[in-house]
Amino acid sequence: MPKFRFEYPHDVDAVFHLITDPHALTERCEALGERDVKAEVSEAAGVTTTRIAREVEQELPGFAKKLFKPTNVVVEREEWRSLGDRKVANGRLKIVGTGATIDSTIELSPSGAGSVYEIDFTVSAKAPLIRRKLETFIGETALESLRKQHEHYARVLG
Repeated sequence: MPKFRFEYPHDVDAVFHLITDPHALTERCEALGERDVKAEVSEAAGVTTTRIAREVEQELPGFAKKLFKPTNVVVEREEWRSLGDRKVANGRLKIVGTGATIDSTIELSPSGAGSVYEIDFTVSAKAPLIRRKLETFIGETALESLRKQHEHYARVLG
């Protein structure tokens, strides 16, 4: 299970506000070159739900070029809850039409004067013969995307 960690010099509330703001989500996606971004955020019964649909272009490795398009629609959903001074979420990212998904658990917690964002995720792909290679590729791509996303957020927070 891949794991990603990013430390912010800002408190949990500042980071949480940014990563659950539909305008900030849209700006992040567009800053990373994603297109046709639709971000929605809703709150009900103590749960903040984010949903982002966007078009992502990806350089594919040779083994995947015959099965997949270089441009795909990605739909991501996270359900956030407060647990004391932490925020926790379960997430799911689907690469539409490919049978590939990423399921995640996320925690945003205080650390000194700042906060730490941590995510553990599992990649699933339905591709006979190349499933493991494809899952590894998707996992590596997801880690790089997470790094770019949180570097973007850190710049926005200043």
